[in-house]
Amino acid sequence: MHDLIDAHPWALLVNNGEEGPFATNLPLILDRTRGKYGTLTGHLARANEHARALPSAREPSLAIFHGPYSYVTASWYPHRDMPSTYYYTAVHCYGRLRFQTDEELEASLSELTERFEAPFPGGWRTDEIPQTEITRRLPAILGFEMVVERIEGKFKLGQDEPRADALAVAEHLGRSAEPTHQALAHLIRVYNAGRPLEARRHDDATS
Repeated sequence: MHDLIDAHPWALLVNNGEEGPFATNLPLILDRTRGKYGTLTGHLARANEHARALPSAREPSLAIFHGPYSYVTASWYPHRDMPSTYYYTAVHCYGRLRFQTDEELEASLSELTERFEAPFPGGWRTDEIPQTEITRRLPAILGFEMVVERIEGKFKLGQDEPRADALAVAEHLGRSAEPTHQALAHLIRVYNAGRPLEARRHDDATS
């Protein structure tokens, strides 16, 4: 689950509100060393209505991470005798938020920038602009940490189907030019490794 969060840090943060839920898409960085299930760090613009509601939140927040997923056509199964479905991966993290000081926020912004600029040759660095250009923006940003109190992995990768069917899906996805499909094919093979090639079918209640 931690590997999925690291590979797919673009998350959906959800909180209860008096007139309905708040939901905001944002990147969340995982620190595996803090807390039983890790700690997530992120920030919101204070002008965001969601951010204004967070300090008064009395219930835990939910962060949702989506990994590779794909529609699976029944035509990929060797006997074409299973209904079409979706294979998908996701992780749900629950926890309460602690709000950062300006010093903590500045440090986490630098960490986030280094993380996402690393793949780019000659990527941008925060020290390329005057320090004042960063600090003057801090009052407009609400930085927070979520110590994860509960974590749930939702990986539907053909484990409840005959292994031959799951591997056939992996074969089709693996031939795709889409990196996410190739990643999903790899996970299907990992999660079905060691299972008997044939298994008794049963109804799939999740879709």
